[in-house]
Amino acid sequence: MSIESATGLLGGLGLFLVGMWLMTEGLKVAAGPSLKQVLESWTDTRVKGLAAGFALTALVQSSSAVTVTAIGFVNAGILTLGHAVWVIFGSAVGTTMTGWIVSAVGFNVDIKFLALPAIGIGMILRLTAPGRSRGAIGEAIAGFGIFFLGVSVLKDSFEGIAAGVHIESLSGTGFFHLLAFVLAGFGITAMAQSSSASIAVALSAVSGGLIGLETGAAMVIGANIGTTVTGVLAVLNATSNAKRVAASHFIFNFLSAMIAFLIMPLFFVALSWMEATGWALPGPAMTLAIFHTLFNVLGLLVVWVWADRLILWLRGRFVSQEENEARPQHLDQTLVDMPALAIESLMMEMRRLGRIVLEGGSAYLKEPARYEMTLRRRFVVFETLADAIRGYAAALSESRLSSGLPDALAHLLRTLQHCNAIVHELRNVTSFVATESRMPSIVRERVESYRKALINLMNDERLFDDQVDVEWLNVQGKQFEDNYQSTKQFILSAASRGDLEYLAYLDDAMREADLLRRIAHHAIRWAVRFKAARDALALRAGSATTDDGAGPQEAVRNE
Repeated sequence: MSIESATGLLGGLGLFLVGMWLMTEGLKVAAGPSLKQVLESWTDTRVKGLAAGFALTALVQSSSAVTVTAIGFVNAGILTLGHAVWVIFGSAVGTTMTGWIVSAVGFNVDIKFLALPAIGIGMILRLTAPGRSRGAIGEAIAGFGIFFLGVSVLKDSFEGIAAGVHIESLSGTGFFHLLAFVLAGFGITAMAQSSSASIAVALSAVSGGLIGLETGAAMVIGANIGTTVTGVLAVLNATSNAKRVAASHFIFNFLSAMIAFLIMPLFFVALSWMEATGWALPGPAMTLAIFHTLFNVLGLLVVWVWADRLILWLRGRFVSQEENEARPQHLDQTLVDMPALAIESLMMEMRRLGRIVLEGGSAYLKEPARYEMTLRRRFVVFETLADAIRGYAAALSESRLSSGLPDALAHLLRTLQHCNAIVHELRNVTSFVATESRMPSIVRERVESYRKALINLMNDERLFDDQVDVEWLNVQGKQFEDNYQSTKQFILSAASRGDLEYLAYLDDAMREADLLRRIAHHAIRWAVRFKAARDALALRAGSATTDDGAGPQEAVRNE
């Protein structure tokens, strides 16, 4: 392998990964409800998903590109697992069009013809509409183009390597001979990131008489398996659903390869019989194209029957800690018809949600560099679990609620709003904590002291106590407000003395202190509202007040 080929492979892989990243990030920003609805409508049935995957692959002559596109949509939350797998299955059948095109007209699509205009158009959109949906779409389009360009560079670099490979030197018969060419097809596809490249090599070798039909068929089978490597690379740091899509791609292609080995003897026996009876046989390359299409279509027929079970099985694989946390543990739908019990379940789930948010936030505030990614994953957990709580509360509100239950439900919904506010402020505070290192030590220490007080509050178990002392909560709120005013005055005094070299540091310090104050406020009001919900249930049971004498209305008097 020459240095030029090696650097080309490295650069092509880098372009491929950069394109994938740009595509996913652009889709995350650009994907609004309307775009998601359109994309889902294109793949909302098996037939539509298959047609979309087949047509896109036949158009761009790269199942890898379509596979990564589907994974990108799933990674961005635009497509569901159930929709994406049918695009993948359609793509697997669509990749057989390469064989038909090469064998029929010897035509190959120049990927650069698609890549360079996509990069140009995408960047024009990105530069003319920064921060807007159109700009994000341009970023995604540019990502598509860079991805295609990476594939092109990989293929060009591979040509230099393939020139020194003498396929005809691999000779022999039987299982191990075929296995060697399966591995050859797999290796070429994995290196070139395109099954089209290895299929074209196999077809050319068979047409030139360098290898036999069975050997060429083995290379095609290897190429079919090798194309799954692209999907595996694309999901190394992707979401669990994206990994499941890549797994469905591997399962389908591996299943098709097994079917290919099973039908290969029958296929060539049928060819011999047709030849003996005087049928006009297609050329060697066309015969391989037919074989490639046949075993992929048979694979599709098999998964058509078992697809629902396969998708269900995949949902249980690659389960992340965040997915486990995001699953409601107390929301039993069978209890909706028994509102009193359902409210209790809702309260337990709300307490769990509060712990997830407050514990995640306090861990980040204590060690920002270590827990920033953990906090961002907790945000995803919160959004999923909060949606489940809202849905459960909506279903419960449609039931006939007896005295006390409507008040308890209203307090719990306000509790959820405070939880959502904490998450919102934590998202904002992440951009300010990193600037602390540039602040003068005297100001930094004062902000850190205020943050440590908040960490202690967020870790205080009394917040989660059903019988928390509301007066204690109100005192905490007043102390944090007084501490904030004192911290603000301290920062302003430092600025007036010239201790802050740049006014930007003044703004950062003030903004961070204000965000910490807001988090403390919402954490305290979360506990107050949760206590009020418990008091409302106690009133329903005949207890006019709690042990500290504070009823639900009194508990929220300061909000």
